[in-house]
Amino acid sequence: NDYFMVNENCYKIGEISKLFNIGLDSLRYYEKVGILSPKRDPINNYRIYTLDDIREIAIIRELMELRFPSKQIKELGKNRNLSTSMELLEHEITVVNESIVNLYQIKESLNARLSSIKTILENSIEFYQIKILSFPERSCIMISETNLPDRMVTYAATEYMHKTKQKFPIIGSCDCYTLDLENSNPDSDYYKTENVFFYSENSNYAGNYFLPAGKYLSLLYRGDLKQTKKYIPKMFDFAKEHNLDVISHPIEIGHIDCYETLDEEEFITEIQIPVKPVKKRVKLN
Repeated sequence: NDYFMVNENCYKIGEISKLFNIGLDSLRYYEKVGILSPKRDPINNYRIYTLDDIREIAIIRELMELRFPSKQIKELGKNRNLSTSMELLEHEITVVNESIVNLYQIKESLNARLSSIKTILENSIEFYQIKILSFPERSCIMISETNLPDRMVTYAATEYMHKTKQKFPIIGSCDCYTLDLENSNPDSDYYKTENVFFYSENSNYAGNYFLPAGKYLSLLYRGDLKQTKKYIPKMFDFAKEHNLDVISHPIEIGHIDCYETLDEEEFITEIQIPVKPVKKRVKLN
């Protein structure tokens, strides 16, 4: 106490913490990494912060808020002049510009994912209706060309991103499956799958697989995935009634599933079946 009475311009760590509204641990961390060196009270070994320390803390806090790493702050503290300060600020402007670009890309990705969910929800009035749609060639990410258990899909997607160093969105993208009707167990509630791929019409990732352009039968349904087995036969009947040939295996598209919600009643699935008009036979006279 005598020390603080004699040296009224010295402050304890608690006072500095309140002054700058920072935690005691942060002040101790500054000392640990060498960017601040308060003296010690010779009597009780308490940290003593001078007006010079307060100036340094103000600079440190400002640089921290600007996301300067502690190593650079330490170097600036040892060798601070007009040239080094300007150089450091110019460098950080470059870093910030790069961050802005990265944040913009993140924002675009978030908007794309949200747009995908909103678009499919807006089509809710079209549930359970078989429609004939035309699609351009669609770029996809094929993560497995064999049948995968549902529990393995996320692992396979993550493994693909690790191996290829290419990230693609899982939330907001559609996990898709080509269905192997012929080799499926008739007693099962689900069809066997030939492959697993991800697709999003709003993403700009580089695809390794493409759904062919052309006409597709399409049906949207809400709820559990057992309904696929219920509706595919009806879609085949629809194709026959409308003089359409099924030219490839059906595709099951998970627009909204466990990646977006844990409530199965909120799941939205689409079945697409590639078709083409039946060729008319030419009568020979």
